[in-house]
Amino acid sequence: MANRSDCRLETACRCLDVTKPKRKDWLSKTKKEYERTASLLEALSDPVRLRVLDMLSNGSLYVCLIQHLLDDIKYSKLSYHLDVLKRQGLIASNRQGNFLLYHLTPRGKRIAEMALNTLSK
Repeated sequence: MANRSDCRLETACRCLDVTKPKRKDWLSKTKKEYERTASLLEALSDPVRLRVLDMLSNGSLYVCLIQHLLDDIKYSKLSYHLDVLKRQGLIASNRQGNFLLYHLTPRGKRIAEMALNTLSK
């Protein structure tokens, strides 16, 4: 038995004299790909994270220097933002003694360039 949504769609298609649309003809990606893209865009939607990407696009920085440059952000907040960027694969860190050195990943470089070029337009 068809559900109510399918019945309404069939009725609408008949009334409009169109064939029932096929997902593959209208959606170019899978649901999972849309979810990953939305997650990436969410990570890029915060000004602090964009500022971090901008800084790291100029080279690697120790976390203490990032915090110094973003003097309006508490360390706990900065740590959260760095974690978001790290989970998206945009940045990575290396421990050097007691310090963390952050840098853009190859994917992060591409994404940062696109995002920052969009800002300059």
